[in-house]
Amino acid sequence: MVTGRDVTQIWDFLRGARNVMHDWAEEEKLGVRERAQLNQKLDMLGRIGFETARHLEFLKGTSGNYNHIFKLVVKSQRMLRPMLCRGTRDSAGEVTLLAGAIEKDSRLHPADAAGQAESRRLFLVDHRERLEQHRIRHERF
Repeated sequence: MVTGRDVTQIWDFLRGARNVMHDWAEEEKLGVRERAQLNQKLDMLGRIGFETARHLEFLKGTSGNYNHIFKLVVKSQRMLRPMLCRGTRDSAGEVTLLAGAIEKDSRLHPADAAGQAESRRLFLVDHRERLEQHRIRHERF
């Protein structure tokens, strides 16, 4: 049963003191509408949880060697595909946004977005005792 509280906590990866997701949004010059659609999808993920989001197919796995990385499917002016993983502290109740991507012609841009996300995920796993230095509660776009 979904209540007023979020089922899934959402975190953003930090590179130094920089929020990589906000840097991506700025680099890609995401417009107001794209940001609103991204926020809406992330709000829904927080409310319904990871497994339901996968069942509804707005959270999909990535191909290749990155079976811990998932992409959020946001259909907007461009096909936004933020890359995320479960956890890393609580794999049942949280996700961490690791990298931004845009899908065009069935290809991710940047092409190594899943690899970047996996490297960041492994970094968080290796630094689990100091997660608060490497991620922050998700900040709306």
